[in-house]
Amino acid sequence: MNMVVHPQQVQLAHQFGCAAAKQNKFLEYKTAFWKKSYGEYRNKRDVSLLGPEAILKWAPEIGLDATKLKADGESQACAQRIEEDMQELNKFRVGGTPGFFINGKFVGGGIPKESFKEIIDEKLKIAQASGVSGAEYYQKEIMGKGEHQFKSKKREKPTQQ
Repeated sequence: MNMVVHPQQVQLAHQFGCAAAKQNKFLEYKTAFWKKSYGEYRNKRDVSLLGPEAILKWAPEIGLDATKLKADGESQACAQRIEEDMQELNKFRVGGTPGFFINGKFVGGGIPKESFKEIIDEKLKIAQASGVSGAEYYQKEIMGKGEHQFKSKKREKPTQQ
């Protein structure tokens, strides 16, 4: 799922991620983007390092066809994919990163590790006291009783993992 925080700088980078996926190289692209483009941007504060020209320079190093990456990345199909992801995230009131869902409740922002642990520990106590097995808890208690804060139209039932 794509969360475009600064579209003026990284919209095309997200679309190129869609294009990389068409070449079965999304994970390689994501890893390289964070290391090569964003990592260098953090060092040099040069926004052009986040743009298509910079990406197309290193794309062949990870096995991407740069010509196809550019064509697909600039396509309406990839632009639409990113827009759909953003619309889906908006349904959940996700407007930035980091963001987490803990038993259906959104926890946004960079909270201290101790606060994060407290939230999880509290949710674990509630789950353990319910008497429902861990494997069934989310479906029965969170989704089944409407404890979640959102419901995606894209996926009516949560995916079991």
